[in-house]
Amino acid sequence: MPQNPAQENLVSLLGDTAARLPDRPAVLSSEVQGFAPRTFGQLYADTRICASILSSRGIGKGDKTLLFVQPGYELIILAFALIQLGSVPIIIDPGMGLKSMLACIRSTQPKFLVGTPLVCFVSKFFPGSFKSIRRKIVIHSGFLGKIISEKQPPSEIQIAETSASELAAIVFTSGSTGKPKGVRYLHSTFNAQVNSLKENFNMNEGELDLTTLPIFGLFNPALGITSVIPDMNPRKPARADAEKLVRAILNFKITSAFASPVIGKKIANWCLENNRELPSMRRIFLAGAPAPPSLIEQLAKVMVNGEVIVPYGSTEALPVAYCQTQEIQNCRKGIESGEGSLLGKPISGITLRVFPTRKGPYPSDAAQISPLEGKEVGEICVSGPVVTDGYHNKPGATFDARFVYEGKVFHRMGDLGYFDENDHLRFMGRKIECVQTPNGPLETERCEPIANAHDGIARSALVGIGKGKTKEPCLVVEPLNENSEKSALEDRIRDDLRQNLPDFAIKRIFWQNSIPVDSRHNAKIHRLALARKWTKLVASDPELGLPK
Repeated sequence: MPQNPAQENLVSLLGDTAARLPDRPAVLSSEVQGFAPRTFGQLYADTRICASILSSRGIGKGDKTLLFVQPGYELIILAFALIQLGSVPIIIDPGMGLKSMLACIRSTQPKFLVGTPLVCFVSKFFPGSFKSIRRKIVIHSGFLGKIISEKQPPSEIQIAETSASELAAIVFTSGSTGKPKGVRYLHSTFNAQVNSLKENFNMNEGELDLTTLPIFGLFNPALGITSVIPDMNPRKPARADAEKLVRAILNFKITSAFASPVIGKKIANWCLENNRELPSMRRIFLAGAPAPPSLIEQLAKVMVNGEVIVPYGSTEALPVAYCQTQEIQNCRKGIESGEGSLLGKPISGITLRVFPTRKGPYPSDAAQISPLEGKEVGEICVSGPVVTDGYHNKPGATFDARFVYEGKVFHRMGDLGYFDENDHLRFMGRKIECVQTPNGPLETERCEPIANAHDGIARSALVGIGKGKTKEPCLVVEPLNENSEKSALEDRIRDDLRQNLPDFAIKRIFWQNSIPVDSRHNAKIHRLALARKWTKLVASDPELGLPK
């Protein structure tokens, strides 16, 4: 079962785990009806059976395959099966909306569609977007049962020989601050991510992971970690049942979880309200959006034997830096007064630099650019083995996002930040969401944490309104509940903004019961859409949001 190192990919790593730990549980679920636990040996066998079925339908090495099934065990074995065949799975988040999703499909030109009956049926109504598809493979409700009922995997299906530099998958960004782009993952990228999780976060065989993000269903088997699938829709984390999540952690003695701040908040609130601790938890990763220090503090109270870890990265490069509970708590006052969210120090093998902000691509001549020093805010750029291979069929976007400095290829994260006096990286916000005011640039993390620190505030968003090159900075605030005492809250927020941001006159505060967020993490705010909305509303009512 062990594979030739030259063929190393996620499936060969799964095979290695299955050889060492054939009877150890690989995937568990206490809530999904009719789902029996699957061991690593069974998962590897299921993958080979699934690969045999897909191969008989014509899928082979190099074939781009659009994968559209529900998150869960089916997604795990189908993704592994495609990688085993050397096919290139295309992963698109359906939450981005139909128009964006169809554009993603057109840009990748997949040869096969592996999807639910609904997806295959709907594809008929958009022939232009699906015209590259040569065959649709419908995954019916009985597909999983058929796989599991097979007694013996076919011996003739072998792992396709792949090199580290070959394309392994195309994973689309969420498009929360722009058009979604297909990110090219090489086999070497996945291997580097697995090694990084093992080396930097001490994730070991025998642990149990609460798998709220489907991608970890692929990483965990390579690490010998059991995936526990919770009873929730990973595409809608804000609707997850907190009690079910906590019950899963307690019943299975979960040791690790990778979740959005929304999930972290649900877990912390339920535990504090019900006086429960999570003694088995060694770590929880909070990613997808800045996690407020108050949330870190709440989770630390219930994770009596564990750490809250805030990793930094993106679809294009993950992980690249991280910070932990005590570091964030030590910086809480500064974070809540606008000094920027703490990202920490780079992980091993990663080079982080902050370069001067610019709209177009960086010059190819390294002599024309140099990193910023001290507390100068600029664009965060990263180099290292976890950086992906650019964007698929978008050479212009790849050119804009990459440059060479001191012999290393750097990726522009699209984020603003700086290194503080402790050489910790600070996050100041997305470059595209920075408001260009008459008094200079104002970043989101310089402003929003000031408002978010107040009790009664769910979240806030800095937006720039107006039609000119410079915008009027305004704050959109979402209350924790509709009955909050908004007048008193607004007065306190205005006082703090004046004290901490004396150079920026933020006169307008808008109240909105629900601020729009991304579909993947339910945490990234759609600030550009908010800016367009409130620009129109203020044009109709110039007094809107001003103090009364």
